Formats: sequence, structure tokens, C-alpha cells
Amino acid sequence: MRLLQVFANTADREAGQDALDNPDSLTAWLASYGLVGAGTQATDGDLALAIELREGLRSLFLTHHDGGHLHGTPAPDTVVGLQRLDRALEQLPVRVVVPGGESRVEPVPQPPVREALARIGAVLVHADPAQLQRLKACRRDVCRWVFFDTSRNRGGTWCAMEICGARTKMQAYRKRKV
Repeated sequence: MRLLQVFANTADREAGQDALDNPDSLTAWLASYGLVGAGTQATDGDLALAIELREGLRSLFLTHHDGGHLHGTPAPDTVVGLQRLDRALEQLPVRVVVPGGESRVEPVPQPPVREALARIGAVLVHADPAQLQRLKACRRDVCRWVFFDTSRNRGGTWCAMEICGARTKMQAYRKRKV
């Protein structure tokens, strides 16, 4: 499950940095997590698919706050983000295998980068649903950093109260005073 979090956080929206800014950086990142071998090549299409998967996962984690709803209706950007996740996962087929009597989900054999991305997607299937619900994207629009909510009531809203929480509260205070 940690793999989902670090993959989603390859883009730091607030700092304007993206660890997946070209096909070579994608393969370097995947290799650093043992998902592809050294020297593996990625295409621009692989990179586009990786970004679709990443941003779709970020949208999924945003729904873990309150179902991704804003005043009872799904937030439009959440709906679009979940559609991105569906499109990405459609291109990353997996299958159920039963080696030794225990079933698991594995990528269908395909080019190495696509297989690595399918492994990331397959983590969704293997993850404990209660633990997966604790992966959340920061509610602050300019941040959206994915964090693991360790609060007892699972009510964490921001990646860090000292940063995003304080900035959001200060912004709300200023709006009330104006």
C-alpha cells in the first residue's frame, strides 16, 4: 500500500516538481522500486499512462475523506479523476493466478513498463480496505499530497496540520474578517 502513496506523490503540486517528467525519469523511478530492470526503456505513451494512473489514484484518495462529495453531490474534478483511473486501469490488465493453492492478482504479461504500472494498480486489489481508506489526498487544492491518516477517528484532512491545515484555517479566517 505504501507503493500507492509514494507513486501518487511523484508530483509535488505545491513545489511544481514532477519526478515523472519524461520517459527516462519514469523508468528510473520504477527501477528504484524494483519494478523494472535497469536499462528498461519507456515510451511517451507509457509516461502518459503513468500520469493517468497517478492522478486517478490521487482522485481516489481524495474520495476517502467523505466520499469525494461536496454538499451531497460528487465534486466534478473527483468524477473526472476517477474516470482517469478507470481509463488507466483498463490499459493495465491483470489476472488471478493460483500458484500453490493461494490466489493473487498479477499483471498479464506485457512490456516491462506497462507490467510495472499494472503491479501498482494491482496493489488496490491486495490492500486491506480499512487501511486503504486511510490513504487520503490533502484537501488543500494546491497541495493534494497523499498521506496515511493515523488519526483515531480517521478524520485527517490535511497532509500536515502545521502547514496545510494552518494555511487553510488562516485563509478561512481572513475571508470571515473581510
